[in-house]
Amino acid sequence: MNMMPFAHVSKMRIDRDGTFSVILMDGQNVTSAFGKEAFERTSLISSSTYLPQESRVSLQTTRGDEIFIDLPRPEDPSPLNERITVYLDQNHWSTLTNVLYDPGRVADDEERDAAKRLISLVSAKKIVLPMSAAHISETCKQADFDQRYKRALTITQLSAGWQLRDPLDLRRFELRQALAHRYRGRRLVSPVAVTLDPDALYSARDRQPSDIDDSFPPQVQWIMHVIISAGANVDTMLDAEHVPLDPSAEWVAQFQQFAEFIHDNPSTKEVKRQRTCAKFISDLGKELPEESVRAEITPDEMGDWMLNHVDNDLRKMPSLGIFREVLHEKLSDGRLRWEDNDLTDMVYLAAATGYCDYVVGERAHISHITNGIRRLGRGGRVFRNLRSFVESL
Repeated sequence: MNMMPFAHVSKMRIDRDGTFSVILMDGQNVTSAFGKEAFERTSLISSSTYLPQESRVSLQTTRGDEIFIDLPRPEDPSPLNERITVYLDQNHWSTLTNVLYDPGRVADDEERDAAKRLISLVSAKKIVLPMSAAHISETCKQADFDQRYKRALTITQLSAGWQLRDPLDLRRFELRQALAHRYRGRRLVSPVAVTLDPDALYSARDRQPSDIDDSFPPQVQWIMHVIISAGANVDTMLDAEHVPLDPSAEWVAQFQQFAEFIHDNPSTKEVKRQRTCAKFISDLGKELPEESVRAEITPDEMGDWMLNHVDNDLRKMPSLGIFREVLHEKLSDGRLRWEDNDLTDMVYLAAATGYCDYVVGERAHISHITNGIRRLGRGGRVFRNLRSFVESL
Protein backbone atom coordinates (compact mmCIF):
# COMPACT_ATOMS: atom_id res chain seq x y z
CA MET A 1 0.00 0.00 0.00
CA ASN A 2 1.27 3.47 -0.77
CA MET A 3 0.15 7.10 -0.85
CA MET A 4 0.30 7.38 -4.69
CA PRO A 5 -3.43 8.18 -5.13
CA PHE A 6 -2.74 11.60 -3.60
CA ALA A 7 0.81 12.19 -4.80
CA HIS A 8 -0.28 15.27 -6.76
CA VAL A 9 -2.60 16.65 -4.10
CA SER A 10 -1.58 19.47 -1.77
CA LYS A 11 -4.81 19.73 0.26
CA MET A 12 -8.24 18.16 0.47
CA ARG A 13 -10.70 20.16 2.56
CA ILE A 14 -14.27 19.74 3.64
CA ASP A 15 -16.13 22.63 5.24
CA ARG A 16 -19.06 22.53 7.62
CA ASP A 17 -21.51 23.56 4.90
CA GLY A 18 -20.54 20.55 2.79
CA THR A 19 -18.16 22.33 0.41
CA PHE A 20 -15.37 20.00 -0.72
CA SER A 21 -12.14 21.45 -2.16
CA VAL A 22 -9.05 19.83 -3.66
CA ILE A 23 -5.90 21.86 -4.25
CA LEU A 24 -3.34 20.15 -6.47
CA MET A 25 0.41 20.53 -6.21
CA ASP A 26 0.41 22.76 -9.33
CA GLY A 27 -2.06 25.16 -7.66
CA GLN A 28 -5.23 24.06 -9.44
CA ASN A 29 -8.35 24.18 -7.26
CA VAL A 30 -11.37 21.93 -7.75
CA THR A 31 -14.49 22.57 -5.66
CA SER A 32 -17.82 20.75 -5.30
CA ALA A 33 -20.66 20.61 -2.79
CA PHE A 34 -22.31 17.70 -0.98
CA GLY A 35 -25.56 19.62 -0.58
CA LYS A 36 -25.72 19.07 3.20
CA GLU A 37 -23.72 19.93 6.30
CA ALA A 38 -20.66 17.78 6.81
CA PHE A 39 -20.71 17.67 10.62
CA GLU A 40 -23.32 16.98 13.29
CA ARG A 41 -25.29 19.82 14.86
CA THR A 42 -23.36 19.65 18.15
CA SER A 43 -19.95 19.27 16.50
CA LEU A 44 -17.47 22.09 17.05
CA ILE A 45 -15.48 21.23 13.92
CA SER A 46 -15.81 23.84 11.18
CA SER A 47 -13.47 22.25 8.62
CA SER A 48 -11.19 19.28 8.11
CA THR A 49 -8.16 19.51 5.81
CA TYR A 50 -6.14 16.49 4.74
CA LEU A 51 -2.47 17.27 3.99
CA PRO A 52 -1.22 14.14 2.19
CA GLN A 53 2.34 15.37 1.68
CA GLU A 54 2.70 15.87 5.44
CA SER A 55 0.56 12.88 6.44
CA ARG A 56 -1.49 15.15 8.73
CA VAL A 57 -5.01 16.45 9.16
CA SER A 58 -5.76 20.02 10.22
CA LEU A 59 -9.04 20.51 12.07
CA GLN A 60 -10.47 24.00 12.54
CA THR A 61 -12.95 24.56 15.35
CA THR A 62 -15.93 26.89 15.34
CA ARG A 63 -14.07 28.98 17.95
CA GLY A 64 -11.12 29.59 15.63
CA ASP A 65 -8.65 27.06 17.08
CA GLU A 66 -6.58 24.66 14.98
CA ILE A 67 -5.65 21.08 15.79
CA PHE A 68 -3.02 19.14 13.82
CA ILE A 69 -3.33 15.37 13.88
CA ASP A 70 -0.44 13.16 12.74
CA LEU A 71 -1.58 10.26 10.57
CA PRO A 72 0.09 6.85 10.30
CA ARG A 73 1.75 5.73 7.12
CA PRO A 74 1.03 2.14 6.04
CA GLU A 75 4.67 1.16 6.43
CA ASP A 76 5.00 2.65 9.93
CA PRO A 77 1.92 3.24 12.12
CA SER A 78 4.05 4.34 15.08
CA PRO A 79 6.90 6.63 13.91
CA LEU A 80 8.17 7.67 17.34
CA ASN A 81 11.65 8.40 15.99
CA GLU A 82 13.26 7.97 19.42
CA ARG A 83 10.83 10.31 21.17
CA ILE A 84 10.00 9.28 24.73
CA THR A 85 6.41 8.47 25.62
CA VAL A 86 4.81 10.05 28.68
CA TYR A 87 1.34 9.10 29.91
CA LEU A 88 -0.44 11.77 31.94
CA ASP A 89 -3.34 11.06 34.26
CA GLN A 90 -6.31 13.37 33.83
CA ASN A 91 -5.38 15.65 36.74
CA HIS A 92 -2.08 16.53 35.07
CA TRP A 93 -3.82 17.30 31.79
CA SER A 94 -5.87 19.73 33.87
CA THR A 95 -2.63 21.37 35.00
CA LEU A 96 -1.45 21.78 31.41
CA THR A 97 -4.83 23.23 30.47
CA ASN A 98 -4.68 25.74 33.31
CA VAL A 99 -1.13 26.76 32.45
CA LEU A 100 -2.23 27.49 28.88
CA TYR A 101 -5.50 29.27 29.64
CA ASP A 102 -5.51 30.36 33.29
CA PRO A 103 -2.00 30.11 34.84
CA GLY A 104 -3.15 31.65 38.10
CA ARG A 105 -5.09 28.47 38.89
CA VAL A 106 -1.79 26.58 39.27
CA ALA A 107 -0.69 27.75 42.70
CA ASP A 108 2.60 25.82 42.80
CA ASP A 109 5.24 27.82 40.90
CA GLU A 110 7.46 24.78 40.35
CA GLU A 111 4.57 22.71 39.01
CA ARG A 112 3.58 25.54 36.67
CA ASP A 113 7.15 25.85 35.37
CA ALA A 114 7.36 22.09 34.89
CA ALA A 115 4.14 22.13 32.88
CA LYS A 116 5.53 24.88 30.63
CA ARG A 117 8.72 22.88 30.15
CA LEU A 118 6.75 19.77 29.23
CA ILE A 119 4.66 21.67 26.69
CA SER A 120 7.82 23.06 25.09
CA LEU A 121 9.33 19.57 24.83
CA VAL A 122 6.18 18.28 23.14
CA SER A 123 6.19 21.22 20.72
CA ALA A 124 9.86 20.50 19.93
CA LYS A 125 8.89 16.86 19.16
CA LYS A 126 11.03 15.47 21.96
CA ILE A 127 8.11 13.88 23.82
CA VAL A 128 4.87 12.14 22.84
CA LEU A 129 1.85 12.49 25.13
CA PRO A 130 -0.59 9.75 24.08
CA MET A 131 -4.31 10.19 24.52
CA SER A 132 -6.37 7.29 25.88
CA ALA A 133 -10.05 6.40 25.86
CA ALA A 134 -10.02 7.26 29.58
CA HIS A 135 -9.06 10.84 28.72
CA ILE A 136 -12.01 11.05 26.34
CA SER A 137 -14.56 9.76 28.84
CA GLU A 138 -13.17 11.85 31.69
CA THR A 139 -13.20 15.00 29.57
CA CYS A 140 -16.61 14.43 27.99
CA LYS A 141 -18.29 14.06 31.39
CA GLN A 142 -17.31 17.59 32.45
CA ALA A 143 -20.49 19.69 32.55
CA ASP A 144 -18.91 23.15 32.24
CA PHE A 145 -18.71 23.75 28.48
CA ASP A 146 -15.86 26.26 28.47
CA GLN A 147 -13.67 24.21 30.79
CA ARG A 148 -14.44 21.03 28.84
CA TYR A 149 -13.55 22.70 25.54
CA LYS A 150 -10.22 24.01 26.84
CA ARG A 151 -9.23 20.65 28.28
CA ALA A 152 -10.29 18.79 25.13
CA LEU A 153 -8.38 21.29 23.00
CA THR A 154 -5.26 20.88 25.14
CA ILE A 155 -5.35 17.09 24.98
CA THR A 156 -6.04 16.86 21.25
CA GLN A 157 -3.47 19.51 20.30
CA LEU A 158 -0.66 18.11 22.45
CA SER A 159 -1.35 14.43 21.77
CA ALA A 160 -1.54 15.21 18.02
CA GLY A 161 -3.14 11.88 17.14
CA TRP A 162 -0.95 9.68 19.34
CA GLN A 163 -2.90 7.12 21.33
CA LEU A 164 -2.43 4.55 24.06
CA ARG A 165 -3.81 1.28 22.74
CA ASP A 166 -6.90 -0.06 24.48
CA PRO A 167 -5.62 -1.62 27.75
CA LEU A 168 -8.11 -4.47 27.33
CA ASP A 169 -6.40 -5.36 24.06
CA LEU A 170 -2.96 -5.26 25.71
CA ARG A 171 -4.20 -7.38 28.64
CA ARG A 172 -5.67 -9.98 26.32
CA PHE A 173 -2.44 -10.16 24.34
CA GLU A 174 -0.42 -10.69 27.52
CA LEU A 175 -2.61 -13.63 28.54
CA ARG A 176 -2.50 -15.17 25.07
CA GLN A 177 1.28 -14.68 24.86
CA ALA A 178 1.92 -16.30 28.24
CA LEU A 179 -0.18 -19.35 27.41
CA ALA A 180 1.10 -19.73 23.84
CA HIS A 181 4.71 -19.45 24.95
CA ARG A 182 4.43 -21.85 27.89
CA TYR A 183 2.47 -24.60 26.18
CA ARG A 184 3.23 -24.14 22.47
CA GLY A 185 6.66 -22.51 22.54
CA ARG A 186 5.41 -19.62 20.40
CA ARG A 187 6.35 -15.96 20.67
CA LEU A 188 3.61 -13.71 19.33
CA VAL A 189 4.05 -10.30 17.73
CA SER A 190 3.14 -7.70 20.32
CA PRO A 191 0.78 -4.88 19.30
CA VAL A 192 2.40 -1.45 19.43
CA ALA A 193 1.05 0.26 22.54
CA VAL A 194 1.71 3.93 21.71
CA THR A 195 0.66 4.47 18.14
CA LEU A 196 -1.11 6.49 15.44
CA ASP A 197 -3.14 3.40 14.53
CA PRO A 198 -6.66 4.81 13.98
CA ASP A 199 -8.33 1.90 15.75
CA ALA A 200 -6.05 1.73 18.79
CA LEU A 201 -8.19 3.51 21.38
CA TYR A 202 -10.94 0.88 21.31
CA SER A 203 -9.12 -2.02 19.65
CA ALA A 204 -10.52 -4.66 22.05
CA ARG A 205 -14.14 -3.60 21.61
CA ASP A 206 -16.77 -4.02 18.94
CA ARG A 207 -16.89 -0.82 16.93
CA GLN A 208 -18.80 0.13 13.80
CA PRO A 209 -16.36 0.28 10.86
CA SER A 210 -16.12 3.48 8.85
CA ASP A 211 -18.85 3.67 6.20
CA ILE A 212 -16.61 3.85 3.12
CA ASP A 213 -17.60 2.97 -0.41
CA ASP A 214 -15.82 -0.29 -1.24
CA SER A 215 -15.55 0.73 -4.90
CA PHE A 216 -12.54 2.86 -3.95
CA PRO A 217 -9.09 1.23 -4.29
CA PRO A 218 -7.91 -0.41 -1.02
CA GLN A 219 -5.25 2.22 -0.36
CA VAL A 220 -7.81 5.01 -0.72
CA GLN A 221 -10.22 3.19 1.61
CA TRP A 222 -7.45 2.88 4.19
CA ILE A 223 -6.56 6.58 4.01
CA MET A 224 -10.20 7.58 4.29
CA HIS A 225 -10.65 5.32 7.32
CA VAL A 226 -7.59 6.86 9.00
CA ILE A 227 -8.85 10.41 8.41
CA ILE A 228 -12.38 9.65 9.57
CA SER A 229 -11.20 7.86 12.73
CA ALA A 230 -8.73 10.59 13.67
CA GLY A 231 -11.37 13.27 13.17
CA ALA A 232 -13.99 11.30 15.09
CA ASN A 233 -11.81 11.09 18.20
CA VAL A 234 -11.31 14.85 18.21
CA ASP A 235 -14.94 15.54 17.37
CA THR A 236 -16.06 13.40 20.31
CA MET A 237 -13.82 15.30 22.70
CA LEU A 238 -14.98 18.71 21.48
CA ASP A 239 -18.70 18.01 21.17
CA ALA A 240 -20.91 20.75 22.58
CA GLU A 241 -22.88 18.31 24.72
CA HIS A 242 -21.29 16.64 27.74
CA VAL A 243 -21.68 12.90 28.29
CA PRO A 244 -22.11 11.80 31.94
CA LEU A 245 -19.94 8.87 32.94
CA ASP A 246 -21.79 5.76 34.09
CA PRO A 247 -20.63 4.85 37.61
CA SER A 248 -19.14 1.38 38.17
CA ALA A 249 -21.09 0.94 41.40
CA GLU A 250 -21.40 -2.86 41.19
CA TRP A 251 -17.67 -3.31 40.58
CA VAL A 252 -16.82 -0.95 43.45
CA ALA A 253 -19.20 -2.70 45.85
CA GLN A 254 -17.87 -6.19 45.21
CA PHE A 255 -14.26 -5.15 45.74
CA GLN A 256 -15.13 -3.18 48.86
CA GLN A 257 -16.85 -6.28 50.23
CA PHE A 258 -13.88 -8.49 49.37
CA ALA A 259 -11.47 -6.08 51.06
CA GLU A 260 -13.64 -6.18 54.17
CA PHE A 261 -13.68 -9.98 54.04
CA ILE A 262 -9.88 -10.07 53.97
CA HIS A 263 -9.71 -7.57 56.82
CA ASP A 264 -12.19 -9.54 58.93
CA ASN A 265 -10.47 -12.89 58.24
CA PRO A 266 -6.75 -12.43 59.01
CA SER A 267 -4.34 -14.85 57.33
CA THR A 268 -0.69 -15.31 56.45
CA LYS A 269 0.84 -13.22 53.67
CA GLU A 270 0.88 -16.27 51.40
CA VAL A 271 -2.81 -17.03 51.93
CA LYS A 272 -3.67 -13.36 51.44
CA ARG A 273 -1.90 -13.34 48.08
CA GLN A 274 -3.73 -16.52 47.10
CA ARG A 275 -7.04 -14.90 47.97
CA THR A 276 -6.35 -11.70 46.07
CA CYS A 277 -5.06 -13.73 43.10
CA ALA A 278 -8.33 -15.68 43.06
CA LYS A 279 -10.26 -12.39 43.02
CA PHE A 280 -8.02 -11.10 40.24
CA ILE A 281 -8.67 -14.20 38.11
CA SER A 282 -12.40 -13.87 38.74
CA ASP A 283 -12.30 -10.23 37.67
CA LEU A 284 -10.73 -11.20 34.32
CA GLY A 285 -14.10 -12.68 33.42
CA LYS A 286 -14.20 -14.04 29.88
CA GLU A 287 -10.80 -12.58 28.96
CA LEU A 288 -8.87 -15.61 30.23
CA PRO A 289 -10.99 -18.44 28.73
CA GLU A 290 -11.27 -16.64 25.39
CA GLU A 291 -7.52 -16.07 25.15
CA SER A 292 -6.82 -19.67 26.14
CA VAL A 293 -8.89 -20.72 23.12
CA ARG A 294 -6.99 -18.31 20.88
CA ALA A 295 -3.71 -19.69 22.24
CA GLU A 296 -4.99 -23.17 21.34
CA ILE A 297 -4.31 -24.77 24.69
CA THR A 298 -6.30 -27.63 26.17
CA PRO A 299 -8.51 -27.58 29.30
CA ASP A 300 -5.90 -29.72 31.10
CA GLU A 301 -3.18 -27.23 30.22
CA MET A 302 -5.38 -24.39 31.41
CA GLY A 303 -5.84 -26.21 34.72
CA ASP A 304 -2.10 -26.75 35.02
CA TRP A 305 -1.47 -23.06 34.40
CA MET A 306 -3.96 -22.01 37.04
CA LEU A 307 -2.49 -24.38 39.64
CA ASN A 308 1.21 -24.04 38.95
CA HIS A 309 2.18 -21.07 36.79
CA VAL A 310 -0.29 -18.22 37.06
CA ASP A 311 1.63 -16.19 39.64
CA ASN A 312 5.02 -16.51 37.95
CA ASP A 313 3.63 -15.67 34.51
CA LEU A 314 1.68 -12.69 35.82
CA ARG A 315 4.89 -11.21 37.20
CA LYS A 316 6.24 -10.99 33.63
CA MET A 317 3.18 -9.31 32.11
CA PRO A 318 3.82 -5.59 31.52
CA SER A 319 0.29 -4.39 32.29
CA LEU A 320 -1.53 -7.21 34.09
CA GLY A 321 1.43 -7.79 36.40
CA ILE A 322 1.13 -4.21 37.66
CA PHE A 323 -2.67 -4.37 37.80
CA ARG A 324 -2.52 -7.56 39.87
CA GLU A 325 -0.10 -5.96 42.35
CA VAL A 326 -2.19 -2.80 42.73
CA LEU A 327 -5.29 -4.93 43.24
CA HIS A 328 -3.51 -7.00 45.89
CA GLU A 329 -2.34 -3.92 47.78
CA LYS A 330 -5.71 -2.20 47.73
CA LEU A 331 -7.59 -5.34 48.77
CA SER A 332 -5.10 -5.92 51.59
CA ASP A 333 -5.89 -2.59 53.23
CA GLY A 334 -9.34 -2.72 54.79
CA ARG A 335 -9.15 1.01 55.58
CA LEU A 336 -9.23 2.04 51.93
CA ARG A 337 -12.53 3.08 50.39
CA TRP A 338 -13.07 1.99 46.81
CA GLU A 339 -14.28 4.74 44.46
CA ASP A 340 -16.03 4.84 41.09
CA ASN A 341 -12.92 6.00 39.24
CA ASP A 342 -10.66 3.28 40.73
CA LEU A 343 -11.34 0.84 37.89
CA THR A 344 -10.38 3.33 35.18
CA ASP A 345 -7.31 4.54 37.07
CA MET A 346 -6.06 1.02 37.77
CA VAL A 347 -6.59 -0.28 34.23
CA TYR A 348 -5.11 2.69 32.36
CA LEU A 349 -2.26 3.54 34.73
CA ALA A 350 -1.20 -0.12 34.85
CA ALA A 351 -1.15 -0.28 31.04
CA ALA A 352 0.73 3.00 30.79
CA THR A 353 3.29 1.83 33.37
CA GLY A 354 3.85 -1.33 31.38
CA TYR A 355 4.22 0.27 27.98
CA CYS A 356 5.15 3.97 28.25
CA ASP A 357 8.55 5.36 29.16
CA TYR A 358 7.14 7.55 31.94
CA VAL A 359 3.85 7.88 33.81
CA VAL A 360 2.67 10.89 35.81
CA GLY A 361 -0.43 10.00 37.81
CA GLU A 362 -2.49 10.84 40.84
CA ARG A 363 -0.84 10.36 44.21
CA ALA A 364 -2.68 7.32 45.61
CA HIS A 365 -2.44 5.00 42.62
CA ILE A 366 1.14 6.02 41.83
CA SER A 367 1.99 4.99 45.40
CA HIS A 368 0.38 1.58 44.83
CA ILE A 369 2.13 1.19 41.47
CA THR A 370 5.50 2.14 42.95
CA ASN A 371 5.11 -0.53 45.61
CA GLY A 372 4.01 -3.04 42.98
CA ILE A 373 7.04 -2.31 40.80
CA ARG A 374 9.26 -2.86 43.83
CA ARG A 375 7.66 -6.23 44.63
CA LEU A 376 8.03 -7.32 41.02
CA GLY A 377 11.68 -6.27 40.95
CA ARG A 378 11.12 -4.06 37.92
CA GLY A 379 12.40 -0.67 36.96
CA GLY A 380 9.67 1.88 36.47
CA ARG A 381 9.59 5.61 36.02
CA VAL A 382 6.36 6.77 37.63
CA PHE A 383 5.81 10.16 39.22
CA ARG A 384 3.19 11.93 41.32
CA ASN A 385 3.69 15.40 39.86
CA LEU A 386 5.06 17.12 36.78
CA ARG A 387 7.87 18.75 38.74
CA SER A 388 9.51 15.47 39.75
CA PHE A 389 9.07 14.08 36.23
CA VAL A 390 10.73 17.04 34.51
CA GLU A 391 13.56 17.01 37.06
CA SER A 392 14.27 13.38 36.16
CA LEU A 393 14.90 14.15 32.48
